[in-house]
Amino acid sequence: MDFDIDRLMREEIKDLPMYNPGKSPEDVAREYGIADCVKMASNENPLGPSPLAVEAAKKAMSMAHLYPDGNSTRLREALSRRLGVGVECILAGHGADEIFDLLAYAFLRRDDEMVVGDPSFSSYELAAMTMGARVRKVPLREYRQHIPAMLDAAGARTKMVVLCSPLNPTGTTVSREELEEMLESLPRDVLLLLDEAYVEYVTDPEYPDVMVYFTIHPRLVITRTFSKIYGLAGLRVGYAVCHPTVREALEKVKLPFNVNRIAQEAALAALEDEEHVRRSREANRRGKERLYLLLEELGMEYVPTQANFILVKNGPYADLFDRLLRHGVIVRAGEAMGLPGHVRITIGDDAQNDVLERALRAIVGGG
Repeated sequence: MDFDIDRLMREEIKDLPMYNPGKSPEDVAREYGIADCVKMASNENPLGPSPLAVEAAKKAMSMAHLYPDGNSTRLREALSRRLGVGVECILAGHGADEIFDLLAYAFLRRDDEMVVGDPSFSSYELAAMTMGARVRKVPLREYRQHIPAMLDAAGARTKMVVLCSPLNPTGTTVSREELEEMLESLPRDVLLLLDEAYVEYVTDPEYPDVMVYFTIHPRLVITRTFSKIYGLAGLRVGYAVCHPTVREALEKVKLPFNVNRIAQEAALAALEDEEHVRRSREANRRGKERLYLLLEELGMEYVPTQANFILVKNGPYADLFDRLLRHGVIVRAGEAMGLPGHVRITIGDDAQNDVLERALRAIVGGG
C-alpha cells in the first residue's frame, strides 16, 4: 500500500502557507550571478551583536554539553529589574515567534477567531491557522492599524486581537489613546497581544509606556525580542510580559529548555550593554534621516517610520525589487507582505546605505 501523507495530516495544516523569509545573498548569487550584495531585507541590526554578548556566548560554549536553565531564571530576573515588573510576569521564548505559537496552543480552538491588521507580521496568522482558528483581517488606514474597525471585527468567537507597534511592515505605531480604546472596549474574554519587536527604535516622545497597562488589564500580553536592536537574531531570544496566570498557561505548552544556554547568556550580556544599544539607535536615526533626504530628492514616496526599516512606494518603477537585486541590494518585496507596489528597506550602516544610494540613483537615472 502506498504511503498517503494526506490521510495522516491534520486538516488545519494542509493548506497552511509556509513562512517566506525572502531572498538570501546565496539566492542572489545563484540567480543573478552577483556575489557581492548587501542584504537590507530582514531588519537586522547592521552593527551586529554587542561585543559583550559575543564574549558571553563564547564562554557559554564550554558548557554546551549541559542543559540550560529551563526557566531562563537569570534572564527573566534581569528583565524584571530593567522593566520594573515582577519576574512572575515574564516568559522567555525561542524568539517572539515561539510565544505567538504558545498563545495559539494555549488559547485558540478550532473556529475561534483572531483579529489582525492587514497587512501585519505573518507569524500571528500562521500560529492561529495551525490551531484551526480563523483570522479576520482588517485593512490598514493610511498605513496604520485601524483601531475602530478592528474593534468592530471582534465578535462572539474572537479570542485574540493582535496589534504590532511599530507595525511591520509599515513602521507606524499605535498611540496611547488607541491602545486605551482597545483595552477598554474589547469584549471581556479577549486577549490583546501587543508585539513591540521594534520598540527600542521608537523616537516619538508620545509613544506609550505599555508596561503600565498590563497590571490593570490582565488581558494584555506584550512581546519583545533580542533579534532587532540587540542584534541576536541568529540566537532566537524573545520574551512576553503578561499576567502571571497567562504566563502559567503558556508554561504548560512550551518546550522544556526552549531557550538554549548560549542564547540566554548572550541576551543577559546584551541587556547590560547600554552603549551598544545607544550606538545602534543613533546609527538608525542617522541612516533614517539620510534615506529620507535621498528618497525625497529622487521623488520617491515613503512612509515615515518609527522602526529600523522604511516602506517605499515603487512609483513608476513597478519592478523596483528586481531592479535593486540587479544592483546587488536585497530588500523585501511588498507582494510578499501584502503590500504590492512597495518595497521594505532595512536601514543599513553607512556602507550599506552607500550601496543602496548608488542603486537608487542608477535606477532613477534609467539604469
